[in-house]
Amino acid sequence: MSLPDAAVATVAANTALPTPLAQAIVADAVQRIEHTGPLDDAAELREAFAARPTRAAQFLHRAWLLGQRLGLPPLLAQGRTALHWATLALALAVALSALGTARAVLADDRSINAVAAFTALLGLHLLALALWLGSLPWALRARPGHAASHPGGPWLGRLALPLAAWLAARWPGTPVALPAKPHAAPLLHASAAVLQRQRLWPWLLGAISHGVWALAFVLVLGALAFGFAFQAYRLSWETTILGSEFFVRFVQLTGWLPAQLGFAVPDAATVRQAASGTLGAPGTAMMSAGAGGQRAWAFWLLGCVAVYGLLPRAVLAALCLWRWRAGLARLAEADAVVDTASPYVRRIFTRLDALAPAQVVDAEQRPPAAALPPPAPAGQPGTLALIGFERPPELPWPPEGWPATLRAQPLLNLAGSSAERQAALAQLAATRPWRLLVACAPHASPDRGTARFLREAARHATHAALWLPEAPMPAADPADPAAPASADARGPARWRDWLQAEDLAPRISVLHGPQAAAWAGEDAPLAAPAPATHNA
Repeated sequence: MSLPDAAVATVAANTALPTPLAQAIVADAVQRIEHTGPLDDAAELREAFAARPTRAAQFLHRAWLLGQRLGLPPLLAQGRTALHWATLALALAVALSALGTARAVLADDRSINAVAAFTALLGLHLLALALWLGSLPWALRARPGHAASHPGGPWLGRLALPLAAWLAARWPGTPVALPAKPHAAPLLHASAAVLQRQRLWPWLLGAISHGVWALAFVLVLGALAFGFAFQAYRLSWETTILGSEFFVRFVQLTGWLPAQLGFAVPDAATVRQAASGTLGAPGTAMMSAGAGGQRAWAFWLLGCVAVYGLLPRAVLAALCLWRWRAGLARLAEADAVVDTASPYVRRIFTRLDALAPAQVVDAEQRPPAAALPPPAPAGQPGTLALIGFERPPELPWPPEGWPATLRAQPLLNLAGSSAERQAALAQLAATRPWRLLVACAPHASPDRGTARFLREAARHATHAALWLPEAPMPAADPADPAAPASADARGPARWRDWLQAEDLAPRISVLHGPQAAAWAGEDAPLAAPAPATHNA
């Protein structure tokens, strides 16, 4: 009998390496949660100490293990997915708005006021761009706490954040809204604080905003080019108080940069003729020349949108994305994430220092390096651990029916004291068995201490199972094969319900009577008979 596929998938997901950004956010969220009281982290602290070489890396790993227990990584992944969908929805809305603007410029009467079209297509963009450039130094100097309450940056980027929160709160299949989920608020504040502290906040918002703007200008250019290619439009300018020289200078100034990139720009004579409204009108002697002038007007407008609209947004989007990835690369260094001056961090470091083994100062008494045992391989196939947990003393150990040819290391029978538990966990951490079998009395009452021991012990094994040796196999009822035939199976059913309530069922299966030997012997080699008893 092997673990279900769902349990194996759960184990693989829990052991997957987190990204540096996710690890930093979860560490900050755990710190905020522990402001209300420290968490029970004895197992996480030991595992982090054994798994990472430096104190900063151990601090982050401990926080990640606690975050997994609190359900923070799934919440973070859900929020990241919601942000992607929010950006896509925002891009779609802006794209529709851009198409509407282009449609308004290409009026039905085929007459376009060139200066008004320039202002309509680029005015809001240039204003928003100037505001972003002006606010960028302030955003980079903003305090981390300020970013969580009022993030600075482009308005399109800021709009994506509440939209992402709204989507995450109403995610399909989510029974509880995101703000009502446990620890959701600390995770949201931690995300904003980490992004601001690492100077990533303005680059994230900038990449979103500039990317959406660039998409909008691509659509506008496509709509204008299509309209100019297959429809005859007449571009002109109108004024009541301004002279023609103003429009000549305006076209020359705005058309200089597009002209350097190959876009045609109307000359001064063409600009002056456009005021009369007869440039390119049918029936005039200047129809041929007017057609060329209208073509220059069209390319001037396309060039201005491409050079002053699309080009800066695309460049800034690429710049923000580059700065964002450079910031993420900095997060790969644990020392750059962990604030070693924080009292909270120093307290965790002190507890990690206490786990370090005492060193021999006298060189003459130092054991030779060859005498130190090599580290045990993690989860070596074929290794087996058998532990009895709080079984009545009158019950035999190992239980009756245990094959003498199956060797277990360690083979322990714990009465339940704290010292015994810690010693057993230390042996499991050293041996790292492939299969761990914990035997309990079927009619015992599981409690919080049992759950804590099972959770910590299962961390050190590839597969884990709970064995109820004295529980008989439930007999099948011919009328209902899925239902137990008697009350003998109530004990195992109670243990299964308890494992489900403690969220241990996906990791630890329940075995009855002779099932354990088959489960343990699937890949365990046959060996000499095990000793009759072994008490920790």
